[in-house]
Amino acid sequence: MSPQRLFVLFAALGLLVYFGLSTQSPEIRRANELRNKGLEVTGVENLLADATGLLTPVQKAELDALNKVLSASADDLLKASALKELSGFWFRLGHHALAGSYARDVAELETSADSWRIAGMTFLYGLEGDAAEQQKLFCRQMAANCFEQALSLDPEEPAYAFYRAMAWVKFPEEDTPMKGIQMLLELEKENPDYMPVQLQLAELGIQTGQMEKAEARLQKILSQDSLQAQANCLMASLLEQTGRTGEMEKYIKHCKR
Repeated sequence: MSPQRLFVLFAALGLLVYFGLSTQSPEIRRANELRNKGLEVTGVENLLADATGLLTPVQKAELDALNKVLSASADDLLKASALKELSGFWFRLGHHALAGSYARDVAELETSADSWRIAGMTFLYGLEGDAAEQQKLFCRQMAANCFEQALSLDPEEPAYAFYRAMAWVKFPEEDTPMKGIQMLLELEKENPDYMPVQLQLAELGIQTGQMEKAEARLQKILSQDSLQAQANCLMASLLEQTGRTGEMEKYIKHCKR
């Protein structure tokens, strides 16, 4: 992500956290609408061709063997198993867009919220590192769709809404840089005690210099669980950045990275 994009994102977060703004996130689509929606996936074949061309002879042989197993799979159970192996193959090589695509095929077969979650999480990995922008755009689109599918099957699980928002936080749109933050804030309104969203907003608050707001969030978490490792790490970081190093010790000892 470019420094300019980070600046826009963090500036937007600062405004949202400071003024307490939030907007209604899009409603969860009905399950049948999600399943019938055609998602643009052109480019997967090109990604596959490019990645295959970079494989070593041993890796190509392994891929050929996995594809043969997939082709010979006689039922959905065997096919899902073969697709999982292919997803794992590409994941180990760091090709998260391809790994996610195979994981998405598994979710299409298994039609469970957890399978859609796994596919979405795989695509989220593709938003990190130095992948090409087009690959990140693809991964963001696919990750968001996978978590929407999971939500359609289990709308009461806040984790799916959280990770859907993280797809936009990790790689925001230039014309709507606040979208992911707005989604997190809406989720916070609906689930005020959901710790992952509190931790994420606190971390982003520290990154944007909204120290008072971030500290209030962390104090809330630590009042409920004084041993929460990530909250302790974030509090120690906040204190260090604000020059209050004398207060860090009790948080550092519970910080396990």
